[in-house]
Amino acid sequence: WQKMGKAGLFKIGIAQMYGGNGGGYIDLLKAGESFVRNGYNLGLALSWLYQQIIAHYIIRIFGTREQQSQYLIAAAAGKITLSFAVSEPGRGSHPKQLATTAQKQGNLYILNGEKTYLTNGPIAGIFIVIAITDDKTPQKRFTAFIVPRTTEGVTVTQPVAMNFLKPSPHGGIKLENCRVGKKSVLGKEGNAWRDMVVPMGEIEDVVMMGPLLGGAAAQLSLLIAAIREHSSEPDIMLQSELGALHALLQAMRIIAYEAAGRLDRNNASPVPLMITFSRTATEFHERISQITDRLEITGSYEYTYLHRDIESMVALKKGLMQIRQKKIGSALLKA
Repeated sequence: WQKMGKAGLFKIGIAQMYGGNGGGYIDLLKAGESFVRNGYNLGLALSWLYQQIIAHYIIRIFGTREQQSQYLIAAAAGKITLSFAVSEPGRGSHPKQLATTAQKQGNLYILNGEKTYLTNGPIAGIFIVIAITDDKTPQKRFTAFIVPRTTEGVTVTQPVAMNFLKPSPHGGIKLENCRVGKKSVLGKEGNAWRDMVVPMGEIEDVVMMGPLLGGAAAQLSLLIAAIREHSSEPDIMLQSELGALHALLQAMRIIAYEAAGRLDRNNASPVPLMITFSRTATEFHERISQITDRLEITGSYEYTYLHRDIESMVALKKGLMQIRQKKIGSALLKA
């Protein structure tokens, strides 16, 4: 992580005035693609890009000039690690179920609750905590707070055990009468769910297409190398299957780049492209799995490692996309 900072990887997506190299979502996506294509590690790419998304979207868009200067400069230099705290134990991330509160007392807010499954949670120095600030309205109102790890009342819980996407650390925090001032409020009070949480989900899904692209490209290259090593006879059927995999990979890249472009231009919803990418990635994964199973190719350590992590990510994204598809279908029937 520290070496990545020295290499300047944390500068991508952060404005030059704060010590970054600039760039938008397309640059983050392409960087993630190259990172996994050459490094064979989805987990590290996930942790790195999640940090960059928080800096590029949450702090850049909603932070005050003082907050931007304080946190973006440090983030670009790799001196702080950020974590976005939404999900809660036994409650998930559905707004109706969340219970972490921030009660206003004079010039202070008193935070109480617990957050879990936080990407980079165990190593984060700064948490962006989403808490309820008004539960009297028909819909709960949420506000985002910048909460340093060292704040009194913050306890970092044990890391969540995960057998995939290593070494990306996931963990949680407990907030017990945690006091923060008005300057810790990020964005407009009461609007965090609409302004941050919902868009953040779409942004994360789009930018993480990059690592999946890089992983799929690396898998295909490793598979071709293994086939060359184990077989000297040309197989027409196999050639056709490899051609199909290559075509799927190119289609995934076109979809991903356009989705990231839409985020940067802010001129169209990326959701249709997100759904299509997920379906195409699923087909790619299923096809390449069938080939390796049929040919009984064990593959290298890198291939096996990538295959496991891609399988986990594809399954997770598939579930999320099914929810999005259902919402679209419901809206179509009501129209």
